[in-house]
Amino acid sequence: MVKFGTTTLPLVEDIEDLMKVGYVERFIPGASVSKRIVRGGYGGDWSIRGLITSNVVATIAALKALADGTARALDFEDGSLVVPCLMIDPRFRETGKPNQAGYDIRFVQSA
Repeated sequence: MVKFGTTTLPLVEDIEDLMKVGYVERFIPGASVSKRIVRGGYGGDWSIRGLITSNVVATIAALKALADGTARALDFEDGSLVVPCLMIDPRFRETGKPNQAGYDIRFVQSA
C-alpha cells in the first residue's frame, strides 16, 4: 500500500523512481564525448501506476483534489523514509472493463 497524506492509493501496480540530477556539460574539441560533471539533484521524483476498482468517479475526483499544490507525506509503507511531496498531473484511463479505471500519478519531493 502507498499513502499520500491520509489517502491510501488504490491498487498500486508499479512504482517508478524517476530520480533526476543536474549536470554541467562541456564540449571538448576533437573528442567524441563531452565532459560531464554532476552538480546536484532535484530530489525524489516518482511515477505511480495502478487501478481503481470501486467507486471510480468518486475516487478519481478525490485523487484530482489532492493535486492542489499542497505538500503531503508520501509513504510507501515499506520501511523507507516518508517524503514530503506534491502530486503532479494525475492522469486516468479507461481499461475496457466496467467499474475500473487506470491511473498514472507523478509525485515530486518538496522542501
